[in-house]
Amino acid sequence: MRDGDLVVSAPEVSFNELEKLLAKLGHPLVPGDTVKVHDLSCLAVSTTTVLRVMVRLLKAGVNIELCALGVTITPDRDSDLFLLVEAFDGHWRQIHGIKTNEKREAKAGRKPRLTIEQLPDIRKRLAEQGATHESVAKDLSVARSTLFGFLKAHKDVSG
Repeated sequence: MRDGDLVVSAPEVSFNELEKLLAKLGHPLVPGDTVKVHDLSCLAVSTTTVLRVMVRLLKAGVNIELCALGVTITPDRDSDLFLLVEAFDGHWRQIHGIKTNEKREAKAGRKPRLTIEQLPDIRKRLAEQGATHESVAKDLSVARSTLFGFLKAHKDVSG
């Protein structure tokens, strides 16, 4: 242990909550910092939790030193240990069906055929002499039920 090291005792703090605790104490983890774990067996969390916390720390640019083993895992893509930890996490997530890419979200439903911008024009068309819901729907290339549903959703069902 060196001067300036902040010691957090495992029985007092969950490994999961380490980042939050350090930030609360005024010592947020920043890229280049090192988290030292004296012995993995002292951590009272599951192996998968340890793995996921390690990946989160590494991706944030934080080094992890396993003191009892004399090993330091650096957040460097060229580091075999980093790639191994990341591969184990990816494997676990795949086995358990957990999405790893939150940025790629599926679109909710299909694109609406009618938009709110079209509402004034639709109202105008329906107000014309001899216009029917069927004729307006046909002009808009939508089903009559689609037009009724749209008007109902916008509190404009008439006829």
